[in-house]
Amino acid sequence: MASRTTKDITGCRSGRLVAIEPTEEKRNGATLWRCRCDCGKEILLEAYQITGEKVKSCGCLRSEKRIKDLTGQRFGKLTALERLDEKSNRCYLWRCVCDCGKEVTVRANALTSGNTKSCGCAKREALKERAKDISGKRFGSLTAICPTEKRRHASVVWECQCDCGRTAEYSQAELEYAHILSCGCGQHPSVPLNLRYIEGTCIEMLENKRPRRDNTTGHTGVVSTQKGWVAKIGFKGKCYYLGTYRDFTLAVKARERAEEELHGSFLDWYYKTYAEQQKGNVPEAARAAVG
Repeated sequence: MASRTTKDITGCRSGRLVAIEPTEEKRNGATLWRCRCDCGKEILLEAYQITGEKVKSCGCLRSEKRIKDLTGQRFGKLTALERLDEKSNRCYLWRCVCDCGKEVTVRANALTSGNTKSCGCAKREALKERAKDISGKRFGSLTAICPTEKRRHASVVWECQCDCGRTAEYSQAELEYAHILSCGCGQHPSVPLNLRYIEGTCIEMLENKRPRRDNTTGHTGVVSTQKGWVAKIGFKGKCYYLGTYRDFTLAVKARERAEEELHGSFLDWYYKTYAEQQKGNVPEAARAAVG
C-alpha cells in the first residue's frame, strides 16, 4: 500500500505502462513503483516518470519502431507477406512468397542485405545455366539425368541412372575425366566379363600396376595431404593405412613393401594354386613364373 507521504498513482497510465503498486525500493530517495507494460513485462519507475509520461513502455515500443515494416516489399524474387513472432539470431523471420509460388521464411536482415533473393530456385536455375548440359549422355553404363544443387571440387554433381537400375550422383568432372562408368556394380562395357575374383580379390587389379587416370601423384596408393604423403593399400575388400611421410619416396617405398607382402604373396599363391585350372586366363608371364 502507498504510504501517507507517497502519492497514490495506482492505475495511472503512461503509454503502454500502468502503475500497479509502490515497492520498498527507492532511487534518489524516491519510491519506485512497479509498473506493468501491455506486453506483459514489469519494470520499476519513479512516480513522476509515470505521471509526467516520461516513460511510455518497458522498451518494447522503441524496439518495434526500429523494426522496418517489409510487408509487400520485393527482394529479388521474394515478396514479404508478414512478420512472424519467431526469431533467428535475434532477427525476426518474415514469411515470403517466391515468384515460383513457393513460400519460405527468411530473416529480415537476409532480405534487406540482399543475401537471400529467392527460395533457392534462382540458384538452381543459374547452376543449370552454368553447367554444361550432359543430360542424356552416356558414360559406360551411366546415363546423366539432371544436375543437382551439389558441387564437388567446383564441378556440378549430376544424378545418373545406371543400367543395373540404381541411381548415383557423380560430378561432371568425374564422369568426363575420371572415367566413372557405373554406380559401382561393374556393369559397364569396358569391364571384361571374365574377371577373376578369388577370396573377394580381383586378380587383374593386382596384376595391373599402372596408376588410375585420376591419380595425381603418379603412384598408386600414395596421396598428398596437408600433413605429408599418405601411403595406403587395399586388399581383400579392406583398406590398410601404411603411414604418413614427409618424404614422397618413403611413402612410395612403404606402398611397394606392402604390395610385395600382400599382393605379391597372394599372386604367387594364386598362380601356384590355380594355374592349371585357369591356364586360359593366366598371362604368359604368369605361366612362365609357375613353370
